Amino acid sequence: MTEAYPLPNSILRRSDEALSTKVGDELLMMSVLQGKYFNLNDVGTRIWELLAEPITLDDLVVSLTAEYKVEADTARREVERFLIALRERDLLDDSSH
Repeated sequence: MTEAYPLPNSILRRSDEALSTKVGDELLMMSVLQGKYFNLNDVGTRIWELLAEPITLDDLVVSLTAEYKVEADTARREVERFLIALRERDLLDDSSH
């Protein structure tokens, strides 16, 4: 069985190697390490905003379920998928404590 990501005790935050800026209604991001640009929808942008300060997966899910009409299980699955994509693009720092 594959271990879930992120680990429950992981502290998540934006990577220092990630640059981001708002352009109109979109958030554009760049992975300095990969030299690639990415854009985020409004929910992805909100997660990125929450990652400005160290936060756990559980706290991300609580914040998003309070702000959006979404079930906690659905939010958790979608946030995990988003975090994996950020990590693969060197846009997320995580540490287990």
